[in-house]
Amino acid sequence: MKLFTSLLLVVMGFSLSAQITIKEQKVDVDGAENGYFVTIPYGDEKTIAKDLKEEMKSWKGKLSTKDVYFADDCKLKEIGDNTFDAYAKIEALTKGGVNVLVKIDLGGAFVNSKDHPTEYKVFEKKLYDFAVATAKNIIEEEAKEVEKIQKEKEDELKDIKEELEKQEDIIKDAKKQIANAEEAIKAGNQDKAKKETEIKETVSKVEMIREKKSAVK
Repeated sequence: MKLFTSLLLVVMGFSLSAQITIKEQKVDVDGAENGYFVTIPYGDEKTIAKDLKEEMKSWKGKLSTKDVYFADDCKLKEIGDNTFDAYAKIEALTKGGVNVLVKIDLGGAFVNSKDHPTEYKVFEKKLYDFAVATAKNIIEEEAKEVEKIQKEKEDELKDIKEELEKQEDIIKDAKKQIANAEEAIKAGNQDKAKKETEIKETVSKVEMIREKKSAVK
């Protein structure tokens, strides 16, 4: 568990300190107009692209991703019955993460906070919610990768423990065999001494008998 915590902090250390930001400024997406400059300091272009497509599809327009992300004739109940077009582009950051550039064409005018305060807030919230959800998904994937490493390390530790137990059992068996051998040697020495005494006694008897035989004349 300690290993998992350490790895998780390493992987997520940058993520925890970074912030999602949304700025209103000129964005160059198939032409420079007013729009949203969204910074997501996690993931990469490929990862973000999938979620951006899903977000723009939810705006009920016809989505094209040939050059830029372009959703045509979109509708959102939050801004009424009028349709709008949405343009987006993803720019990868050198240190990780991306910028997502978005502009909304209401039909001749691009959304800005001064002229379209209601619409601006609606899209600002949608883009913020999209960025947060995407970031959380990325962090969750990072956590899963670390959990995978944790599982591998735990399996390796299990193998090490099993091998240690195996070697300890070998030592226990060897010690038992040594103890049994020592007891056998002790008993053998006692039997040896007893047998040597018996042989001496037998030799003495043989000598006495032979002397008795020699004395017969």
